[in-house]
Formats: sequence, structure tokens, C-alpha cells
Amino acid sequence: MIFAVINSPKQQEELKQAISDAKEVKWYKRLKIIHLSSSGKSVPQLSVEFDLCPLTIRHYIHQYTKGGLESLSPSSGTGGFQKLYLSKEDWEEVLHQSPSQFEKLNTAGRNWTQKLLVSYCQEYLSVSVTQTTICKCLAKLGIKWHRGKLTVTSPDPLYRVKRARVNELKEKAKQGTLSSHDAEKANLLSEKKTPA
Repeated sequence: MIFAVINSPKQQEELKQAISDAKEVKWYKRLKIIHLSSSGKSVPQLSVEFDLCPLTIRHYIHQYTKGGLESLSPSSGTGGFQKLYLSKEDWEEVLHQSPSQFEKLNTAGRNWTQKLLVSYCQEYLSVSVTQTTICKCLAKLGIKWHRGKLTVTSPDPLYRVKRARVNELKEKAKQGTLSSHDAEKANLLSEKKTPA
């Protein structure tokens, strides 16, 4: 059996004072566990009384034995994970580029991995996040994360503009609102593509 040991009347007085001054439930429970353990209550009894795992009770007793009240106090957490405030369009703009195009990532990779996205967030957004946060953020925005496919990125700086124009023309053709001026441009584009 393991019990908390209070070696001196001074320690006993410090513990009583800490119990009476405790304002947080978590801290009060820890102090009360040490007090009751030093009075002879066993770990299984304390576990039932406080509805905690016996290992947690033992951990508190070991902490107190090792370093007193200071080591028993709950450490303040860092809070929740940082959130990413990027829109779907912002994410798509990043994901449509090859990771190798980002100098700070220092990679020759052509496909994004969650690990690379974590590095991207650290280097370019100054936000420290986990892979889980990345995954949840993408899922929330409706961006599907599948197995990597080889994507060919264009060295043409106007690629996005041209791609947007082609998509716009396709949409107009589907709706039947393609003007003769648009059709001429589309024909000129297709003539340039086909070799003579």
C-alpha cells in the first residue's frame, strides 16, 4: 500500500492552509487526497471516493512525496490548439501549388502531406498547429484529403488567369450564353494548341 507521508508539523500546517485557501476544485481534490492518504485511507478507497483512477491517486501521492505542494499543483495548460483562419479559397491556392515552390519548406516534394502543411503554417503563417488540426480544418471547409496524386504545375506565371478564363468559357458554353466574341477567342486558343 502507498500512503502520502507528512514528515513535519510544518508540512501538516501548510497542507491545512492550502486546503482552506483552495479556490479551484481540481486543486482542492488533490490536496484532500493527500490529506486523507496521510490519515490512512488506501488508494482504492480514495479512488472510489473521488471517482478517479487509482493510478491518478498514486501519481498525486508520488508527486507530493517527491516535491511537496509545489510539484502537486496542476500545471497550467497551453490552452486549446490554435485555429487556422484561412478560407477555402486560400487553402486551395496553397494546395494547387507544389510544396517545392515554397522556399522556406526546403523540400523537393511535389505532393502535399499533412506534415508539410504543418511546416507551411509554421513558416508562412507563424502558427503552430498539429496534423490533426490541419485535417479537421480542411474537412470543415469541405476540402477532401485523398492519397497524393502527381500534379503538374505550370511554369507560366499567367497560368491561373488562363485557367480561370478557360473555366469561364466552359461555364458559358454549358449555360448557352457564349457570345460570338467568346467563341472566336476559344477558337483562337484551340488553333494555337494544335500543331500545324
